[in-house]
Amino acid sequence: MQYNCDIENKKLINRVNRIEGQVKALKKRVNSDLGHQDPHEVIRQLSAIRGAVNGMINSYIEHYAKGHLVNEMRKAKDEGEAMAQMDALIEVMKSYAK
Repeated sequence: MQYNCDIENKKLINRVNRIEGQVKALKKRVNSDLGHQDPHEVIRQLSAIRGAVNGMINSYIEHYAKGHLVNEMRKAKDEGEAMAQMDALIEVMKSYAK
């Protein structure tokens, strides 16, 4: 199966654009309703942004693993080098999963 990085890059950019829109909407709400915001609505928007960012992290990791890491592992001169690359990805994943 061929992995198409161009299509996946477009998907990632679209996600970033949606997150940007969510942040701009929150900023507009906070600026316009200063002192009169419904705290539940602000927290709901913040939670939606957090969920979108977490989804973006997961999508990026998948994109990186399928589109780049697999190719780098195929080019590796030995199994130890390939495993070191996989271990580096796992360490990144662990650090952001906290």
